Formats: sequence, structure tokens, C-alpha cells
Amino acid sequence: MSYTNIVKEEVFLKEIEIEKEKHYELLAILKCKNAILNNKILLKIENLNLANRIYKFLKEFSSLRIHIKYSITKSFGEHKVYIIEIPYQKGYNEFIENLNKLEDKLVRRLADKAVIGFTRGAFLATGYIKEPNKEYALDFFIDLEEGAKLLYKVLRNTGRRVFLTQKKNKHLVYLRNSEDIMDILVMIGAVKSFFEYEEITMVKDIKNKTIREMNWEVANEMKTLDTAQKQINIINYISENYGLDNLSSVLKEAAIVRLNNPEASLTEIANKVGISKSGIRNRFRRLEELYNELIEEN
Repeated sequence: MSYTNIVKEEVFLKEIEIEKEKHYELLAILKCKNAILNNKILLKIENLNLANRIYKFLKEFSSLRIHIKYSITKSFGEHKVYIIEIPYQKGYNEFIENLNKLEDKLVRRLADKAVIGFTRGAFLATGYIKEPNKEYALDFFIDLEEGAKLLYKVLRNTGRRVFLTQKKNKHLVYLRNSEDIMDILVMIGAVKSFFEYEEITMVKDIKNKTIREMNWEVANEMKTLDTAQKQINIINYISENYGLDNLSSVLKEAAIVRLNNPEASLTEIANKVGISKSGIRNRFRRLEELYNELIEEN
């Protein structure tokens, strides 16, 4: 079972008692699956749990006649597709009007049960979440542009870092921030998945931090060695073309300590000489100035 299905199965097990959440969950499913047509509602669902959930909510929400059946498809392996249809009938227009009223109220709400229900419905119908040890990614592949824009607006209004684009024949609403994704897991009722996601995220962040620190240490060591080698080359040139004995005592001391400690950092050289880091840096700067003068003369 995919990670997405594991999360969805947890959500399916959660009993929804608040009517408003059910209504907005149903609205999200119908909008995101482009199920509201001119003269009927038509849904094609591959998940049996979701099909049963939609059928149950529709029966609670209206007294309309609902037809449900399944067909067998062989695309991506043989499996059932559940078809839910509400044909045009008495009360159909009123049902659609009620859905439109829900939509009008939705965008004005932030931390409301409406937002919770709508987000959960969008996830169950179109959501895809990657395992956190691979990548932080929560995607909604939505059939209807209007539904994608509505979900994008809802999530953005609640402070989530959410993006909207088009991918092939789908409208993609997506999140890439682990904290935003974990917030949504809690919102839709996937509490167990949230704690597992959080644990993996913490371990991953610690590993990444350790790798960054190791890279920083390696980079610093390489920088130290490059600096040391440059100083040694300068000192050797001065020794051959000027003579270390002709240097002042403080410059000669710095040169000899560096030659004897080719891998030492500037701080370590300063400690061996017994002066500050800025002091030893100044002595090497003076040695480099002499080196440049000798280069010009030769």
C-alpha cells in the first residue's frame, strides 16, 4: 500500500460527527473531481471507501435519487471504478444552489470547520503525499480549474505556503514545506500519520544538519590548508631570494613556525608564537608584501 493510501485509510476510519464538515468535504470532492455537470452530477471513483463515503454523505445531505454502480477498467491493471450519478430531477436545482451557498461562505472562513472539511475532501479525492524520508511534498491533482483555485485560496488564507500550477491535463495545488504538510495532516484527522511524519522529519533534519556541519568543517580545513600552502610558498621564495636571516626577528619567527607547522590554522600559529590572531595575520601580510617586492625586482 502506498504512503498516500495509508494516510487516507487513517482518515477514512475517523468518524465525522459535525454536519458542516461533511457538507464541505462533499463540496470539495464534487468541485475537485469536476462532477457537477449541466444536468447531472457524475463521479468516477477508484477507491471503494471513498465511494461509500460520498454515497453516505449525499444521502444525508439530500433526498435526491442516487445511482451507484461499478465498471471494470484494465488501465494500470484490472480494477473497479465506482460510478456515482445523480440525474436531473425535482430538487436538483435546489441542491446545486445549496452547494453554491457553501462555496460563497468558504473563502471568508479561516480556522473554521468548513475549511477542515473542504481540505479533507480535497485530499481524499485528489491528494497525493510523498513519504517524508524521500521528499516533503503534498500534491492535489484537480480536474477543474475552479476547484483548484478555490482550494489554493482556502489554504493560502490559512497561512499555508501553497502553490498553483498546471501539469498535463490537471490543475496542481501543492505544498513543499514540512510544517505546512504536518499542519494539514492534523487538520484532516490523520493524527497517527502526523506523529510518524514529524519523527521522520526530525531525524532527517538532524542528519542534514550533521552533513552541513561536516561539509563546513571540510571546507574550513581545505581553506586552512590552501592558506597555509600559500604562506609556505611565500616563505620559501623569500628564503631563496632574500634569506630568512635578513628578516626582522618577529617576521623570521613567524616564518619558521609556519614552516614547522604546515597544516596548522592561523589561530594555532598565533598561539605558538604567543600573539593574537590579528597580530600573526599582520606578520604574514608583511611577509607577502616583501614577497611581492622581490617578485617585481626579479
